[in-house]
Amino acid sequence: MISIRSLLARIHSFFRQRELDQDLDAELSAHLEMAVEDYLKQGMSAAEARRRALISLGGIEAAKDLHRASRGLPLLETMVQDVRFSFRTLRRDAGLATFAVLIIGLGVGASSTVFSVVNALLLRPLPFMEPERIAWIENTGDGLSGATVQVAHLQDLQAQSQSLSDVAGYFAFYGVGDNKLTGSGEPERLTGVPVSENFFQLLGVQPQVGRLFTAEECKFNGPPAVLLSHRLWERRFASDLGIVGRALTINDRPVTVVGVLPASFDFAAVFAPGSRIDLYRPFPLSEETNRQGNTLALIGRLKPGATLNVAQTEMTVLAERSNRDYPQRNVFRPKVSALREHVSGHLKPAMFVLSCAVALVMLIVCANLSNLLLARAATREKEIAIRAALGAGRRRLIRQMLTESLVLSCGGAALGLLLAVGGTRLLAQLDASIPLLGQVRVDAGALGFTLLVAVLTGIVFGLMPALRMSALELHTALKESGRGSSGGKSQGWIRSV
Repeated sequence: MISIRSLLARIHSFFRQRELDQDLDAELSAHLEMAVEDYLKQGMSAAEARRRALISLGGIEAAKDLHRASRGLPLLETMVQDVRFSFRTLRRDAGLATFAVLIIGLGVGASSTVFSVVNALLLRPLPFMEPERIAWIENTGDGLSGATVQVAHLQDLQAQSQSLSDVAGYFAFYGVGDNKLTGSGEPERLTGVPVSENFFQLLGVQPQVGRLFTAEECKFNGPPAVLLSHRLWERRFASDLGIVGRALTINDRPVTVVGVLPASFDFAAVFAPGSRIDLYRPFPLSEETNRQGNTLALIGRLKPGATLNVAQTEMTVLAERSNRDYPQRNVFRPKVSALREHVSGHLKPAMFVLSCAVALVMLIVCANLSNLLLARAATREKEIAIRAALGAGRRRLIRQMLTESLVLSCGGAALGLLLAVGGTRLLAQLDASIPLLGQVRVDAGALGFTLLVAVLTGIVFGLMPALRMSALELHTALKESGRGSSGGKSQGWIRSV
């Protein structure tokens, strides 16, 4: 059992191989000369003295190998040797290596791009505080108006719900370009979303600059205020920190900018895919807005320990009571689901089909490359047979062949990663009605996935040639290779499979 100190010493020695080898050569030379001198003093000839000195030292190279094994990491050194040999071997077949790297790069690039899309749409948590506790509360009526909720129902849920710590909403019928910005610079049509006072607090979103809306600003006919999106702040106002407190002319009225939301908050990506939201205004929860009917899309935050099923049961009871006690209101039939499920749950079948398609492409890549390496291995049968005849074991041959496969797959993975970065950037810029598409990127998860795909690909397409070559019959291999065979009859059925 190697101690931690000994292991650290070996790791340190591994990175000082050249320096230590020079010291070892000098030390062994000194010992050899001393031994030669001793034998010369005994009356031996110079040649005989040197021969006896070498025998007494056990052979210079054997002594070096023994010393290296005792000070270094034999397995790591062997791996480095295998990698170097693989590069030399593949350099001789540069055309095949280039073709293999390109094919693997395309396959890995497609796989990593699709994984990045699936990761953003289905796996990565929503960019909010404790997103797993955020619920989507939908009215199961007819049409968009039927799916939204009246202000009074929101106020009842805020006051009576025991499973939700808070309930908020936004005006679902905002118009695209319904805010006309004039004054300094060119006039511009902007899209704004009215939200309830607690909307950003429920999501856990804090402004990058300034503050959120106050209760006074959220009253009917309260002081006009607006929050800017980070994109609008950068594009129109050049990220000016002095924008907070400034009055903008919107729809021919002065409106005070109270804050700027962070770049990480993208309302459209979650709630309105395919659109661009520029600013946010307060939506008053009052009798006047209640008379407008079903106008609000609702979200809620579950209390710690509460579940969606419990919230659904409670919402149903509260809604039935409200429908019975207030017949003048619009009917409320709530359906509670996880916000993540509402945003991208409908995309799961499509993402599953796309993932299966890419997996099939990778299997085809592996099959074709295995066949290519089998054909290449046929030209190396004599080389492998000679190495085996000289004492290379089957395990050693398999490891060398797999190392060559892994070198190829890692080279293809590097190319594939570059393609994936470019592909995800193009996808993120598409103006498509797909939620969270703008957040697609190659992150740490995608890097880990790419590495895993590269290793598995190298093993899958390299294992069959490695096993085939390591099981060669020396006499048959030398005989067939000597006649210029293209791999021998025994290999034809493997390539066919």
